[in-house]
Parts: sequence; C-alpha cells; structure tokens
Amino acid sequence: MSAEARYVPSPEGLNLELHRAAVAAGRLHLQRCSDCGVYRHPPRYYCAACGSPGYEMVPSEERGTVHSLVVTHRSFDPGWAPDAPHATVAVELDEGPRVIGALRGDDPHTVRIGDRVRVSVEPRGDDFAFVWVDPDASA
Repeated sequence: MSAEARYVPSPEGLNLELHRAAVAAGRLHLQRCSDCGVYRHPPRYYCAACGSPGYEMVPSEERGTVHSLVVTHRSFDPGWAPDAPHATVAVELDEGPRVIGALRGDDPHTVRIGDRVRVSVEPRGDDFAFVWVDPDASA
C-alpha cells in the first residue's frame, strides 16, 4: 500500500489554522501568545500563562530533543503497515512545546530519548501536514 493510502485527518478550528499555515509555508508552525510570547501546542483559544485570547501562528525552528518514542510492529492503519516496524516520536521543540511525528527511515532505532532531532512537514492536501522526525546531523 502506498503512502498516499495513509489515513489523513480532517482538522477543525485552531488545528485547521495551524495545519494550513504549515502547508502554505512548508514548515512546522506553532501558536504563540501575542501578549506574553509563550508558545502553546496543541493550539488553544486562551493562553495558559496569561489568559490572553491573542495569538499568532509562527514558523518553528524545527529542532528539538526526543522526549519519548514508541516502536510499532503491527500497524492499526493499513497505510503504515508496509513501514512496520516504525517509530512515533514525541519531540520537545526548542521553543518549548512537544509535537508528535513519525521517524523517517527504515530503522526505528536510529534515535533515543535525549537525542537531538529535526522535524519537518509533508503537506497532504490543503488542510493537513504530516510531521516527520529525522536525526539532527548537525548536533
């Protein structure tokens, strides 16, 4: 089964706005409070730090540290089955928030908790972008 057969979610609300910004720019975006500057992910209507409803979607530096990961040997989604085993990675971005992405490549053991990584997005239509994780060769 091809990568195009993978399930593609249909985000709504602030998540849709976040994905559209990523698709338009070809970069991961984060929501940032326009009053206190705190980044928040997933996007929320009010800042947890200051309570402000003001925000902007800004491009991420797309670098971070592996916070956790899980290796899947039997995929629930048939679109991912040919890639098994594959790793799903929680990355703590340098900006602070954590994002979830799939480790790119054939070996799901190329990163460990604490390793530096880069994230990138792969648009799937106008309303969604997959998040990919790669080891950071410059670290």
